[in-house]
Amino acid sequence: MAQNDRVTSLGAVQEAALAAFPLIRDEVSSLFSRYISDHTDISTTLRMLFKYQSERSQTVSFLISYGYAWDAEIILRSFYEVTAKILFVCLTQEDQKAGLMSEFWEGLGDINNRRTARKAEFSEQISRRSGNAYDEAVFSFLQNERFFPKDDSFSRTQRKRLEQTWSFSEIIQSLSATSGLQEINSLFHMYGMASHLAHADCNALELMIDRDIRETDERTLLERAHLCRIMSDQVGLAFFSAEALRRHFKAEFENKSLFSVVDRFFRLTKPVSDAFDETQKEFYRSHGAKL
Repeated sequence: MAQNDRVTSLGAVQEAALAAFPLIRDEVSSLFSRYISDHTDISTTLRMLFKYQSERSQTVSFLISYGYAWDAEIILRSFYEVTAKILFVCLTQEDQKAGLMSEFWEGLGDINNRRTARKAEFSEQISRRSGNAYDEAVFSFLQNERFFPKDDSFSRTQRKRLEQTWSFSEIIQSLSATSGLQEINSLFHMYGMASHLAHADCNALELMIDRDIRETDERTLLERAHLCRIMSDQVGLAFFSAEALRRHFKAEFENKSLFSVVDRFFRLTKPVSDAFDETQKEFYRSHGAKL
């Protein structure tokens, strides 16, 4: 009976997540339609970032539905990245947002153009030696400054500083320090775990080994808690992004049930997470934790 209850709890969590996602997307869409009267760089960029976020979330949901939790974590890393950028743009002081857009499209664009050209040069040489005229033409085009311009007004030091400013870690630290979002620092751990999986390093393999060697019942509870945490990240960060957009437009949500639907989702995650946590308490007590 207890086992069936756990299954039902996870199913309820999934249903609650599926109920929350469209409400959040609808509110984001409504905010854009109600408060954008032009096509400024800020508005256009935010639209694109939200679209990217929504599509990555759908991919994560698809992967966990078919049992690919590790792969979902890798895609979730991109979800974290785009969420950080959305919050960064929305919560920055109004008079600084235009400057952020210049950095995002021009400064970072220059950095990416330089990096692409440098890598394309090596590939062009290999294509030439191998007699592959088409590939040679493609890689040559990627170095064409008419289409991929380089801004020499940026020094190498400035480019490095700009790239660091827009890195995930710097954005999170900035949001924590200036936007009253101290708890957002918790993303560092999960982002790091997702990065290990993306890089296929020893930590990624150790995660998988740890999962495989657990007793069957405990592993089942861990897998369910893992899925629950992934969905929590999706719903929570999507909601925070929508809230940041609401603040950006100085507006209100139309659908007041959004808050209760999101709250219900998080209340339903607790039994699933607690079921696994109970199996781990003795281990942590044995290592000095006061639980």
